Amino acid sequence: MTDESTGSPVNQLLGLSAYAAVSAQARLAKDADQAPKTFEHIDMARMSGQAWKIFERIEKRAQVSDVDLLNEVRRYEGILDDLDARTRPTTWWERLTKTYVTVGIFTDALREVARAVGENELAEEVTDFGHGEWVRNRLAPYTNDDEQLRARLSLWTRRVGGEALGLVRAFMFTNPELAGSADPDALMERLSHAHKQRLADINLLA
Repeated sequence: MTDESTGSPVNQLLGLSAYAAVSAQARLAKDADQAPKTFEHIDMARMSGQAWKIFERIEKRAQVSDVDLLNEVRRYEGILDDLDARTRPTTWWERLTKTYVTVGIFTDALREVARAVGENELAEEVTDFGHGEWVRNRLAPYTNDDEQLRARLSLWTRRVGGEALGLVRAFMFTNPELAGSADPDALMERLSHAHKQRLADINLLA
């Protein structure tokens, strides 16, 4: 078993992956509960279920490797609290795009970390549960036709994206062992570029 002070980068990655999966599961379940249309509720609930399946896969791997997954997950408890407190959505579109932005950025970051510590197989398994494509198909037609909605959500997603990217930068600074040999500045540049592309895909790149 590992303990909190001596966990290897790979074990820490398992904890981070598990935390990310549980957080995504909870966020998508909350989105499902708030969805205004029945098909949105069902689709979000299905994605939430996929996130839980990812957690179960990570849990099985931890058991096989004799890793105390709960202990590893505890490292990351509360890291999203400040972001959530500063970016509380007031409409469905704000909620949807907050999840789109944060899940997208954190998924990219987790994939980068997995590669940095040599876990390429795990990196290939990192997924957004289909959420990104779903949002693009759902929202892009509205932002293309509604200038007011586009302007409002552009400001909102810029704010959420800044908070999320700032959180990742701070995390990498305080957990350098998870950056491996990767250049943190280059890593952040890749995350920022991918984030801008996601916004462009839904007509929100100001």
